[in-house]
Amino acid sequence: MDYKYIEQLLERYWQCETTLQEEAILRTFFSQPASPDIPEHLWRYRDLFVCQTEQEEPLGEDFDERILEKIGEAPKAEIVTLKDRLMPLFRAAAIVAILLTLGNAAQAPWEWGWDDPKDAYTKFHEHDADTVNVLNTIQAENITDSIKAASTENSTYLE
Repeated sequence: MDYKYIEQLLERYWQCETTLQEEAILRTFFSQPASPDIPEHLWRYRDLFVCQTEQEEPLGEDFDERILEKIGEAPKAEIVTLKDRLMPLFRAAAIVAILLTLGNAAQAPWEWGWDDPKDAYTKFHEHDADTVNVLNTIQAENITDSIKAASTENSTYLE
């Protein structure tokens, strides 16, 4: 028997060009019992098409209950409290608070300058520290001090 038609159908099947009727022809051909007439290069595709013809029983709506019944456990409802529901929000708020605190702490040395802490403390208390202008003058003094220090360092490098 000539199996060229089946070979052509297989070739079209691998290229996804077969119709549903042609795929049904392939399924019926490969669902036949083994015959010595069928070449082995075609017989190796049998499992693919036989698998498609076998119908499995659908799981059904009560599948979970049947499985739990077999293993001896009943489905349990989980009680979720308001605290449990809001816990991710509490964690996020804590992370934001930590980040803001660290950010403010990291900016503090830049705002206060690089002077000796004792000198900065006495300078701060010499002025009336209740106004913003006093703090600005202290910062301006720190900036001018650092500019003077930088210019002296540059002049020593030039010599």
